[in-house]
Formats: sequence, C-alpha cells, structure tokens
Amino acid sequence: MPQRARLSSLWTPVTVSVLLAVALIADIALAQSKGVPSGARRSVTLNVIVHAPPGKQVSKDDFDLYDANVIQEVENFGRLDVGSRVVLLVDSSASLKVESTALQKAVLEIVNELYSDDQMMVVGYNEVPEIIEEMTPDLTKLQATPAKLVRKGFPNLFDALIAVSDSFAHQAKTGVEKRAIILISDGYDSGSKTKFDEALNELQDENVVLYALQAPDRTRGSLVRDKPKPPSALAQLTGGTGGVIFPFEKATDAAKSVAEDLRNNWYRLVYTPSGVNTINTRRLLIMPRLKGLEIRTKGSHPGRYH
Repeated sequence: MPQRARLSSLWTPVTVSVLLAVALIADIALAQSKGVPSGARRSVTLNVIVHAPPGKQVSKDDFDLYDANVIQEVENFGRLDVGSRVVLLVDSSASLKVESTALQKAVLEIVNELYSDDQMMVVGYNEVPEIIEEMTPDLTKLQATPAKLVRKGFPNLFDALIAVSDSFAHQAKTGVEKRAIILISDGYDSGSKTKFDEALNELQDENVVLYALQAPDRTRGSLVRDKPKPPSALAQLTGGTGGVIFPFEKATDAAKSVAEDLRNNWYRLVYTPSGVNTINTRRLLIMPRLKGLEIRTKGSHPGRYH
C-alpha cells in the first residue's frame, strides 16, 4: 500500500485496522439482532449548503432526500451558527499558470473574509504538502502567509488532499464544526501515490466541503493516464463534496461567496438510512420542492470499508 502524505509531523499515524474490524463485527451483530442490513440503523449527518429565495426560512419540508434512489425521512435539519475550520490549500508548484503576485493576492483575499470565530490553516503543496500556518484564528498570522509561499517542484494534489483530510480527522471535534477546504489549483496532479478516487472518498468520509479557485489548465486538455483531466478533477472534487468552482480571476468574488456559505448558508441534516445497504457506495440526491431553492451536499457515501 502506498505511503500516505502527511502535513509535517503534527499528527501521529494511528493504526485503525483493529478498530475497523471491531466496528464491522459490532455492525453485523447489531444488524442480525434487529433483522436489518449491516449498519442500517446508524444515523448519518450531512453538510448541506442552502441558497434560498429572500426571506424564506428553509425547513425539511422544502425538499426530498434520496439515498441510493430510496427516499429518506429527514430527522433533523437546521442552520449551523458556529465558527468554521478551513484549510486554504495552495498549489505552490513552479508550473502553475498564475503569477506569484496574483497567487499571493488571492490568498490574502480569502484570509481577509474570515470571521472572528473562524479558524484557518494555510498549506502549500508541491511534491509534499507543507504547513505555512497552523490552524489559528489569528488574522495577523494568516495575513503573513502569502509572502511565505515558495514556488517550486511539481504538484502532488491528491496526496495533499489526503494529508489535509487526515489533519481534519485527527483534530479534536468540539460540538459540530463546519469543515471546508479552499483549494487554489488547476486540478493537475503530477505524481501522487494516492489515487483520485481515494482522495475524493476520504473527503466525503470526513464530510469536508471543497471549494476551488480554478487556475488555467497547464496541460491544455492533454490526457493524463489513470487520472481525470485537471478541469474534470476539480469538477468531481467540488461536486462530490458539495462545493463550488470559481475562476481564479474572480478571487475576490469567490472569497466573499465562500465566506457567505460558511457563515449563513451552512446547514446540518440528520437521517437514518432506510432500505439501503450501507456497506456499498450510494449516490445521494436532494430535490428541492420550492422554486428558486438551491441545495448542495456531497454526491455520495463511499462504501463503508473502502
């Protein structure tokens, strides 16, 4: 199995195979005792981004939720009024088709949209992901990060996403947190040991929403063996996690839009899957009943033991 990328040495690797085995046995025992598919009675929490018509208070009666094409009963749905935990992940490779001054300006635009109860980590990545500033609410420290970006090497994007996902997983969770990645990239991956599907599955497992500022495609549409083309990679990463792509040249508007989602449009949805096999990968779909209502969530649940 390939070595997983890590963010410096802040988090010690944890052996999870025994825990997964115990969890699997417990799931099977519970399922057999209740006569239902393995794991089917576990509640699931989804991050949901809601854009509603002006003045509309959205409730669970305004949409239908489908899990594996089976309609589900929503048990709890409401807006989250808590601070966010955000990783700003920046392609710092030499060949990214963005001038360094423009890249630094975009980073600053995003940093300056944070609210007082938000926290951010800034990570630059080329062959390896490196923490430029650890998770902090200190705006002064974060505003100093653009000048610390060093352009070099080639981008191992998928390894960097795994490392960031691991960092979220290893942080202590106090209550319910909004967790997002803001990625500045063209979607190109040079030589990651991590496969694309592995990176997307990890983000979906951790309920992390990924937003992207899309730089011009340095490959000019060339085929990349065993990987999606860069624009497709960004489209699948954002669509698969409930995020959005913005053009890099609209960085100011993008920063404001993401901040608005984090502050005012982020909801939590809880349901208990019914009539589905929760071990398999399942497609998720939310269908609004109200005209003008837009709702985003991750595109699927990965298979539990992928």
